[in-house]
Amino acid sequence: MDNDSLHALSHSLDLLKDTYNYNHWIYSLLREHLGETICEVGAGTGNLTQFFLPARSVLCIEPESQYGDVLRRLAQVHLNLQVFAGGLEDCAAQGGRAAAFDTVVCVNVLEHIADDAQALEQMKSLLRPGGRVLLYVPAGPWAYGHLDRQLGHFRRYSKQRMRRLAAAGGLELERDVYVNFAGVFGWFLHSRILKRDVVSPQSARFVDRLVPYLSAMERLLPPLTGQSLFAVLRKP
Repeated sequence: MDNDSLHALSHSLDLLKDTYNYNHWIYSLLREHLGETICEVGAGTGNLTQFFLPARSVLCIEPESQYGDVLRRLAQVHLNLQVFAGGLEDCAAQGGRAAAFDTVVCVNVLEHIADDAQALEQMKSLLRPGGRVLLYVPAGPWAYGHLDRQLGHFRRYSKQRMRRLAAAGGLELERDVYVNFAGVFGWFLHSRILKRDVVSPQSARFVDRLVPYLSAMERLLPPLTGQSLFAVLRKP
C-alpha cells in the first residue's frame, strides 16, 4: 500500500474509533456466526477486536506495525489475544495455524487485496471443517470512485461477485446481505462527484448518530443495495 493510501486508511481508522454505534452494528451482524476461536484478518487498531474478546482465543493478523503496537498493548491485558505481525499469506503459510479456527473475520480488508480469490483460499486454510469466513466489504461497484482509490480499494462488491468468489473457493455461501442503504448514496456523492480524498469527521459522526435508526429499518426491510455487503461463507 502506498503512502497516500496508508495515510487515508489511517485517517479512516481514527474516525472509526469514535463511531461506536457503527462498529457495534457490524459486530451485531457477525455475532451469531462467531465461534470460540477467532482469527481477525487486518485488525487495524482493534475497533472490532474489542467485541471478540469474550471468545476463548483471538488471533489478530496485522501487517502494519503502527497498528500492531496498539493491538499488542491490548494483548497485554487480555491473555486470550495474540497478534501476528505480518500478512495473511505469512500466517497461512505457518503449519501450526492450518485448520486452527472456528471463524475467520475479515472486515473492510478484502477490497485492499489485489487477488481476493487467493486471499479467500488462505482464509479457508485457517478454518476447521464447518468453520466460517465472515466477510464485510464495500458494496456497489457503480459507486467506486476517487475516495476508493485514495483508500487503496481494488474494487467494490456485488452479491453476484461474492457468489462467484465463494463458488470458486469451494465455500458454501450461507448468507449475503447488503448493509447501510443510505450510506452508499453518500459514498457516491463524496467519491464520484465531489472526489473527496478522505471521509470528513462531520460525516462520520452524522452517520454514527443515524445507525440505531438505519439498523432497525434494515432488520425489518433488507435493502436491495447498500454501502457494504456482509457474507457468511462455510467451509464444508
